[in-house]
Amino acid sequence: MPIENRGREEIDTSTEHTGSDIWEDFVQGYIPEDPIDIHPQLSLHTAYETDVDPVTYEVLRHRLYSINEEHGATLENVSGSPVAYFAQDFNPTILTATGEVVFQGPYIQFFSPIAELQAKWILENRSGNPGIEPGDVFISNDTWVGSTHQPDVFFLAPVFREGELFCWVVNTLHQYDIGGSNAGSFCPGASNVFEEPVPIPPIKVVEGGEVREDLRQMYLRHSRLPQMVGLDFNAQVAGVNVARERINDTIDEYGAETVKGVMHEVLDDAEQKFVRKLEQIPDGTYRGRAYMDGSKTGDTGIYRGEIQIQKEGDTLTFTNENTAPDKDAINCTYAGFRTAIMSVLNPFMMSDAMWVSGGPLRHIEIETTPGTMTHAQWPSGTSNGGTVSVPFVIHLVNNAVNRMLAASENLKRNIITGQNAGGGAVAQAGIDQWGEEFGTMNLDCMSGGIGAAPHRDGVDTGGQYWAPKAPIPNMEHNEQDYPILYLYRSEVPDTGGPGERRGGAGMDYCWKPHKTERIENVFAASGVLAPLSKGISGYPGGNGRFDVVHDSDVEERFAEREVTQDLTELEGDFERLHSKAHDVQRPDDVSVIRNGGTPGYGDPIERDPERVADDIERGLVTEAAANDIYGVVVERDGDEVAVLDDATEARRSEIRERRLAESTIGGEQ
Repeated sequence: MPIENRGREEIDTSTEHTGSDIWEDFVQGYIPEDPIDIHPQLSLHTAYETDVDPVTYEVLRHRLYSINEEHGATLENVSGSPVAYFAQDFNPTILTATGEVVFQGPYIQFFSPIAELQAKWILENRSGNPGIEPGDVFISNDTWVGSTHQPDVFFLAPVFREGELFCWVVNTLHQYDIGGSNAGSFCPGASNVFEEPVPIPPIKVVEGGEVREDLRQMYLRHSRLPQMVGLDFNAQVAGVNVARERINDTIDEYGAETVKGVMHEVLDDAEQKFVRKLEQIPDGTYRGRAYMDGSKTGDTGIYRGEIQIQKEGDTLTFTNENTAPDKDAINCTYAGFRTAIMSVLNPFMMSDAMWVSGGPLRHIEIETTPGTMTHAQWPSGTSNGGTVSVPFVIHLVNNAVNRMLAASENLKRNIITGQNAGGGAVAQAGIDQWGEEFGTMNLDCMSGGIGAAPHRDGVDTGGQYWAPKAPIPNMEHNEQDYPILYLYRSEVPDTGGPGERRGGAGMDYCWKPHKTERIENVFAASGVLAPLSKGISGYPGGNGRFDVVHDSDVEERFAEREVTQDLTELEGDFERLHSKAHDVQRPDDVSVIRNGGTPGYGDPIERDPERVADDIERGLVTEAAANDIYGVVVERDGDEVAVLDDATEARRSEIRERRLAESTIGGEQ
């Protein structure tokens, strides 16, 4: 059926240009209206070829994607930050002139849909003063305009052809420290934004190809490590310059109207594929609920988050009714809520048109309530958004989308029961082994399980499905660069949620300071007190946790040539930290973080007993869990585990009978 292309270059170039209500944007969060209001002095390139031949289309589609990937490689290679070259905590994006996402890279997914808001805000509020010109680059990290949290910094560059704005190239990179009350710029103890890094609305930091040194110096002045952030700054400028040059080369070769025609066709194709999937889903309301633990350091409260998806025809409407009010440091803005949606829909529903968020976004409406923790109002804290609040919304969306897909026999196979249930991030700072100041994120946080599906088990320590190219660093690299010594990394038994298909297992990573007197650790997470991904069937995965043994006997054990593989083996003062915590680690203090597991799918007593035995051999399921949850009885002979068939059949019958006895039928027990 024909599809209305809602996002085409719709503009208002009336002489009564007013831009958006800036102060309303800064309080409520920027929500662009359609069409957006652009100053008449800015001309957009709107002509495009409507019938590009199929061969040229495929050549240019892949070329644009490759340009975006080269943009990402430039960020990785120019930056000296471990956030860039280990975790690839960035994403490059190509946008149309009016901000639709044509291509995003295979890196951190929630960086690209949110870039659309940044570009639209610049068009509305900067096209008149100071203007948008060839060679310009804008910088922004304002969460109320469009960022997940202040450390995620956007560089946006317009691409011009013959005096008209043709498209945008954008990159986002998590920068280690840009100010705030804690080293690393996560501020889990913040009560409001004034205790966090300063939000910077879009400003022109490169003008006509020349870096504005006054603004660059002002920006770096906020950081505890300006040299490292300066390298990131240079890498981001280099990235947009490379992408801009490659796009201009492509236009020189094929013509502006042909390239623009391909961009439109890429978007239309993604839109049509999305709508065809929506046609297979019954109209209705699908819901998700999860609980955030701790509004700030020292708080042990639990805060409810809810999401509703109203599917009607070719439109999904997302709301957040019954969500707790915004509070302290647990919040994300409207922009964070919006971009979390595409972080789920892309891998779940757009595997045949990945990295093209602009098409599906034409059929998504968002009606959130300002003043809630998933649509925060100024001046709520948002500096933990990228590691706590936005992943929290991803869990909510994941839970609701699973229910929606389960209503379609054809789409049920696309279900992923969840992402890892907790673990969050740790920012570290202190004096390194060479006597110099250091700061970093321990990027082991990018591990954790990936959820099960109806047709397969989850992926053990598979990472985040919304960050497909984000690896965890080699331990040796971290030990070389920073004053830490690992004791172990290990997959944790029984953290993968039980089910006919088992969820992916989580991971513990354990370290101590090495050749330093102290390390400041700042922890920011959710899913520590309560699992976030409950799944749609089967059991939830294991939670995350932060543990530390102060004044341990680890050095004495080293002297005896013993390296512990379990924190509980150590003597000392054990402490379990909350999900928002600050801890100073001394030489004999040993810390461990658990990145949680993910839910299973289906009834555990329907799992093939031989697969349970294999899980036991691999150390992913304990014999106790096999007996109690899976109903599988085994015997062990050394490292080999064998299923006792008759005992297993009897045990599973016992579990079924107990369930029937405990069930409530017709209101009676």
